[in-house]
Amino acid sequence: MSRTAFLLALLLSFAAIAQTLPVEAAHAPVEPETFPIFPWDILKATKESYAQAKECGFNLAGFVNADNLDLVQSAGLKCFVSSASIKIRDNEKVSDDEITATAKEVASKASSHPATFGYHLLDEPSRQLVPTVARWTRAFDSADPKHLAYVNFLPMAIPKDDAGYPKVEADWEAYLTGYIEAAHPKAFSYDNYVVMDDGSIRPSFYSGLEVARRVSQKTNTPFWFVALANSHFRYAEPTPATLRFQAFSALAYSARGIGWFTFTGRDRGNYRNTAIDLEGNRTPTFAMLRDVNFSIHRLAPMLTKMKSVNVFHHPAVPKGSCRGLESSKFLADVKGRGRFVVGEFEDADGKPALLVVNRDIAHSADFTIVPKTHKTIIRISSKTGVSRPWGAEDNWLAPGEGILLLLR
Repeated sequence: MSRTAFLLALLLSFAAIAQTLPVEAAHAPVEPETFPIFPWDILKATKESYAQAKECGFNLAGFVNADNLDLVQSAGLKCFVSSASIKIRDNEKVSDDEITATAKEVASKASSHPATFGYHLLDEPSRQLVPTVARWTRAFDSADPKHLAYVNFLPMAIPKDDAGYPKVEADWEAYLTGYIEAAHPKAFSYDNYVVMDDGSIRPSFYSGLEVARRVSQKTNTPFWFVALANSHFRYAEPTPATLRFQAFSALAYSARGIGWFTFTGRDRGNYRNTAIDLEGNRTPTFAMLRDVNFSIHRLAPMLTKMKSVNVFHHPAVPKGSCRGLESSKFLADVKGRGRFVVGEFEDADGKPALLVVNRDIAHSADFTIVPKTHKTIIRISSKTGVSRPWGAEDNWLAPGEGILLLLR
């Protein structure tokens, strides 16, 4: 065969493969019903403020009073409705009748509005408060079955067990499962800020994701992860790597929503480096956060249609219930100069996919995968959403970056 004929045959082969693959639109936004992306914030109640959040890649406007729903809708967003009448903490003796009345009152102002996505009930309840939170969740689900009652839970391994904080995997799993079994929520959410200013990663990061994925699968309840997008206490300042690392790791574990604490500035302590500062100006974090959010927009439509079948780490396996390469369903080996976490998925037809994430937030990593059976590898771009055969320099990952690969 001549060189020209060979190249033509190769191009026709690639074209045939491409025709069998879903190609996502480069900038088609994902709806919050598919994958919520939200700021952990009460934004300034102006159309401009909400439009700014949308430009940064959010599809929810955070926590909003029902009086401002029209402004949220005008910016093309939805939101969590919040109300001062929702009083849960230090109010455990409230009666079911009082909870029901409050839920009906709040829902009457918001349930029919197109900008309503859900209701914000509480952040980080202790274990002792879970039964009360479950009562509120059931009341809102009854008052407005179409929309979600949102509660965000504590992370694992906070060193304050005297305040009801779960410390080990079993305790944290029971903490989450207890709420889900009592409330039957549409989703559950938790936060965990893990990148420290000395460059270290809290050991609870992957242990927490392991438990969240396990709870999600055994209860058939999607989980959301709230990541850090500012600096405070001893947490690292935001960089493209730290933001990518948090988001792609959560996606590898099949998270079905991402929140960012916070989008706008807070005048307290050493809080800094938010995407929008206290004067309303954009900072360098804005562009970094926007890029990560739009990576989620491009990958989430495919990932949310897939079933998570395994997650493994290679070559270094974190402590806890994390697994190594020997657990892989699809790969015989992962070679390269780096540390990786690999989420393994199957689509509706049982065809495998991988989300390979570079766990190093300081260095790029090159890698090669060795599938057990499949021969063709297709790469889905997180920058454009376009699919193509994996090759050229696609074996390089920036610090914290992930890549979606389809095995055929």
